[in-house]
Amino acid sequence: MGAREFLSSLSEEQRAAAVHTGGPVMTLAGAGSGKTRMLVGRLLHLIGPESEGGLGADPSSVMMVTFTNKAA
Repeated sequence: MGAREFLSSLSEEQRAAAVHTGGPVMTLAGAGSGKTRMLVGRLLHLIGPESEGGLGADPSSVMMVTFTNKAA
């Protein structure tokens, strides 16, 4: 599944966060709301090839952090 296909499977709100290019994104949402799917979509959009709807960024230039309150 390419970036374009994965992004099309996200909700409108998830897709808006995944394809945001104006800087960092902080997502606060409840359990089961699709935060991890949005993060995967964002990563695919950032590093995916331009021919598949991605931005073609170097994967080593991407930093993504997530944690739960139980891990804190």
